Amino acid sequence: MIYSLALVVLIVLAVLANRQFKKLPKQERASRLRQWVLIGGALVIVGLVVTGRAPAVMAVLAGLMAVAGRVMQLASYLPMFEKLFGKASTGSNSPTTNRVMTKAEAAEILGVDAAADPDDIRAAHKRLMQKLHPDRGGSEHLAKQINQAKAVLLED
Repeated sequence: MIYSLALVVLIVLAVLANRQFKKLPKQERASRLRQWVLIGGALVIVGLVVTGRAPAVMAVLAGLMAVAGRVMQLASYLPMFEKLFGKASTGSNSPTTNRVMTKAEAAEILGVDAAADPDDIRAAHKRLMQKLHPDRGGSEHLAKQINQAKAVLLED
């Protein structure tokens, strides 16, 4: 009986919240939705503690902490991908525009100094191509950028 009453109350609250949400200006919707999700999550946790199911919450939190650790490890690779994907996402270095790559951009892509010796340039090129080659799950666009960067730095 109590569960049925709680379900009816939740449905009524959801309908009322949906009506209020639709009345909000679009700029406020995202922040208000975040607030409602946090409040709803807190209410769920309180409900689980009151009903004696808090160990389940702790198990979920432990799992989330393990996943968060892995995400933080992957986040350490973001600067490298930002260098390679960042220029492509702005459209300034897209394959449709035939813009010439500068030596500074080429050195940044390969992660070497612009005045590096040819052996260092080739080693950096090989290291990146081993990680980002299209046959190993990388993209053709990245491989083209890496090859172009090597060509620009070795053209002297």
